[in-house]
Amino acid sequence: MHKKSLDAVLERLMTVFAVDSDSELARKLDVNRQTLGSWRSRQSIPYALCVNVSEAEGVSLDWLLTGEGTMLRGVSVAATDLPATTPQEDAILALFRSLEETDRREIQSAAEEKKRIRDIEQRLKDLTEALADTKRPA
Repeated sequence: MHKKSLDAVLERLMTVFAVDSDSELARKLDVNRQTLGSWRSRQSIPYALCVNVSEAEGVSLDWLLTGEGTMLRGVSVAATDLPATTPQEDAILALFRSLEETDRREIQSAAEEKKRIRDIEQRLKDLTEALADTKRPA
């Protein structure tokens, strides 16, 4: 997923609000689930909403829209501020670095595909929930 795509922006919004689904995100943003679906289909999110979230939650607008820079406004990332890696992450990184470039690209591609499938599965779950909500008697 391109880090500036709408899906990437929505993922960062989910991070900001610590939620796992579109339904929860819609509640946090005070919009209905169908509005979120509309944003996804148009591949567009209101800029003003992003600005409001940035101001209200203290997150960097650059980070929210592009994924670049630090998450929090006015905070620079020093090497000591980065999360410590686990032994497993260190081992994977060492193995990855020992591979040829073509192998690295294949692994990156496989990981991106896995992430894309997980995102699609989550979207399917959210759509199933939204459909079930519309079928419930009032």
